[in-house]
Amino acid sequence: MFTAKNRQGDYFTATQANISHLKAKTDPFFCPACGEELILKCGDIKLPHFAHKRGTRCRFSSEGETKKHLLGKKELSRWLLYQGFEVQLESFLQTINRQADLLVNGKYAVEFQCSTVPPSQLLERTKDYLSKKLIPIWLLGQDIVKNKFSYAFSNFQLCFIRKSEELGYYLLFFQPEKRRIECIHHLAHAGSKYFFGERLVLPLAISIKEMQLKIKAVKGHRRKKYQPHREIERERLCYYYAKYKSRSYFMQELYHAGFSLYHLPLQVGVQLDKQFLVHTAPVEWQFSLWIHFFDRLEVGEHFAYRAIAERFRACVVPLKVLTFQDYEAEELLKEYLLYLEEKEILVEISSCNYRLKRKMKWRQHSQIFS
Repeated sequence: MFTAKNRQGDYFTATQANISHLKAKTDPFFCPACGEELILKCGDIKLPHFAHKRGTRCRFSSEGETKKHLLGKKELSRWLLYQGFEVQLESFLQTINRQADLLVNGKYAVEFQCSTVPPSQLLERTKDYLSKKLIPIWLLGQDIVKNKFSYAFSNFQLCFIRKSEELGYYLLFFQPEKRRIECIHHLAHAGSKYFFGERLVLPLAISIKEMQLKIKAVKGHRRKKYQPHREIERERLCYYYAKYKSRSYFMQELYHAGFSLYHLPLQVGVQLDKQFLVHTAPVEWQFSLWIHFFDRLEVGEHFAYRAIAERFRACVVPLKVLTFQDYEAEELLKEYLLYLEEKEILVEISSCNYRLKRKMKWRQHSQIFS
């Protein structure tokens, strides 16, 4: 940690500029959170900082804090201070027992998250900040894996996805060593952990206002839609479930109903751009919609969006994202309904009201008979 206080309650921040001044002080330094005595460290590897003594039980101890995390807090603080913002580094909020990496203008709690922790912890911290009427801003401090055509995100990294009109679904991550924020925007799920997206670099050499102008100048990237060969995709799907998911609840449900994965309609198991919004596999939630909803309708019958949405909510597990509500997952349902319109399975006759044009057809045989 960079911030400590003395017996009188005066706060001190460790920097390269004032390290000699702090070393000259004879009074001890204390942790603002737990009150334990701190040690001033100023080696050649890490930035000058305060550390708890070994064996501390303080949850805000800086022992094990990476150089990247220390540098990230320092760089963000300097960048914001230079623009005239009021910044409190490592501000301890006693009423909620939280320590924000940066408290900006008494309104924003900025968190630079480098380590992987359970998403539930991030959600709890977010709720705590909101309870104090603070706006949490999360910046990911992990590297993003990129191959020739796509990006790979871990389940933890998916928690940091945001959405805006200019950028669509996007992910921000901060690289303090390079003094820049990178944005991967207009994300589209390519399957598994892979995503298509466009990259925007926002260096700390420019201000927040200049960054906002660069973001507004971004035009939605129109990626050419990948049109998979449905027959080949179905064979791959069958192979995957036979090898890895043969004993899953879904396969048991399929078997006991007398259905074959291979013979399901080709409109069941479709990979969509927004599939990442739920944990449930495409073939599983689309099968549930088909067998419990669409296949029970007669051709020409009308249905309301709220009815299909109710079934959708019952068969998916939404992705827990820091800035989303659970209903964000319904954007995936809307995308699927548009796909079914393109395939002339249904048609929207008025706002949120549809008519079934034709049934989804089985491939070859409808059931496996013993």
